[in-house]
Amino acid sequence: MTGAIEWNGTTILDVSNPGQPRIIKHIPGYEGAESRAVQVVERYFDGRDYLLRNQESSHFTGFEVWDITDRPSPRLVSKIEGLNAAHKGWWDAKTGYAYLSGIWPGWKGQHLIIYDLKNPYLPKFVSNWGLPGQSPGGPGSGVSLHHPVISGDRAYLSYLQGGDVVILDIADKAQPKMIAHIDFLPPSSRSHTTVPFPPLRGPGFRRGEGHPRQVLVVSEEALTYGCQEDRPQIYILDAKDEKKPRLIATFKVPDGDFCSRGGRFGPHQFAETKDGEIIGGSLLYVAYFNAGLRIVDISDPIKPREVGRYIPAPAEMRREGQGSKKVIQTNDVDLDGRGLIYITDRAGAGLHILEFTGK
Repeated sequence: MTGAIEWNGTTILDVSNPGQPRIIKHIPGYEGAESRAVQVVERYFDGRDYLLRNQESSHFTGFEVWDITDRPSPRLVSKIEGLNAAHKGWWDAKTGYAYLSGIWPGWKGQHLIIYDLKNPYLPKFVSNWGLPGQSPGGPGSGVSLHHPVISGDRAYLSYLQGGDVVILDIADKAQPKMIAHIDFLPPSSRSHTTVPFPPLRGPGFRRGEGHPRQVLVVSEEALTYGCQEDRPQIYILDAKDEKKPRLIATFKVPDGDFCSRGGRFGPHQFAETKDGEIIGGSLLYVAYFNAGLRIVDISDPIKPREVGRYIPAPAEMRREGQGSKKVIQTNDVDLDGRGLIYITDRAGAGLHILEFTGK
């Protein structure tokens, strides 16, 4: 990308002209590192801009904090070290706390790790939280947290291994309290993302039934090539009673010929934020692997419907069984304050910047 030989890592782009994105700086990772998750906080308590990213390698496993106020000259200011896994995090710019998915020494499977990052130069450990069996001395429970989503004093945890979804009260960061443990998904499920949405009022509710005061949307992750698994999907829950959320609808893209196109077919992640804030609204922007980007209207949460799609052209040959196929694997999606959509591909098709016109 930059013309230099560097390890994969984090690339900072200027997208002020979205039709011509420009590379400003590449921050290489450690040799062979997984560097999949990045979050930016701007105009922080000290007025500066920071970036939090994960690193998983044989040289270093943990999280790094970079000062990116001067975009062409980022500076590493601190590290969260000593973890056995460091998958993804959520830095709450309003409170200064970071909620991380990783494995603390002695723990079983990825769990929630909370750090105080009000001073980005001096991260302070606050607490670990996990499901029964995950803490030191426990037998393990076969679950592993993918990542948390934070909204106010609630954390929404999705367990890629186990399929569980947990709602936590995080008002007391040192002692989070479980509000709900949702285990309605099939045993083979892989919960990836859970996001709360504001009240949605649709015509699908019967008179007297009432409307959800809050809706939770849960995405599974497709993991196998060629549809060799129960078809992953999106789940929509009425969380009016957050102690007992109830399933009200599901959504999935019809198979069509996607199972024969190669790669994974199914959801991975949907947009959680818009310019760093919980996304809100009534549209889901779903990264659906070889089915590209799917836009789903949940204004009537009982009857989700697709209203838009975009499938990029594949760019690389990926090995599939005895042959090779060109595949698209739309992996992640996010939105900016202009409403522009950013999708990335895990099979080499790069970054696409899109605009949804609603037509």
